[in-house]
Amino acid sequence: MSSSQSMNPAVASLARTCEAIANGRFDDVEELYDVITDDAVDSDIRALAETFSGMVVQVEAREFHSSQLIAELTETKRQLEMAEAKLRKENAELKTRLDKFEVSYDEEEAEKEIQEVSDSDYFRSLQSRAKDLRSRYKS
Repeated sequence: MSSSQSMNPAVASLARTCEAIANGRFDDVEELYDVITDDAVDSDIRALAETFSGMVVQVEAREFHSSQLIAELTETKRQLEMAEAKLRKENAELKTRLDKFEVSYDEEEAEKEIQEVSDSDYFRSLQSRAKDLRSRYKS
C-alpha cells in the first residue's frame, strides 16, 4: 500500500495539489477549493488548504504582475532601439552634410565689397575724423 493510498482522501488531494503548485502547475487548484468547502474534512486540513489557496492567489498575482512588467520593459526597449536607430541615421546624415560643407571665399567678391565700403561718404567721414583725432593727440 503506497503512502498516498493510506492517507485520508482530502489529505491525498491536498498533497497532490501542493506538489503541482510547487512545480508551477496551478491547474489543480480547484481541488483545494473542494477540500476547503467539504464539511466532512477535518477543520485543520481545510484551514491548511485555504492557506495554500491564498498562497496560490499571491503567486499568480506576482506572476501576472511580472509578466506585465516584462511586457512593458520589452516595449520600452523596442521604443528605445527605434529612437537609437533614428538618432544614428540623423547623426550619419548630419556628418555627411558637415563633411560636404565647404566654406568658399570669393576674393573678387570680397574686394568689391571692400571697395564699396571704402568709397562711401560715411567711411571717408570716419577716416577724416580719425585723422583729426590722431593729429590732436600727437601734438
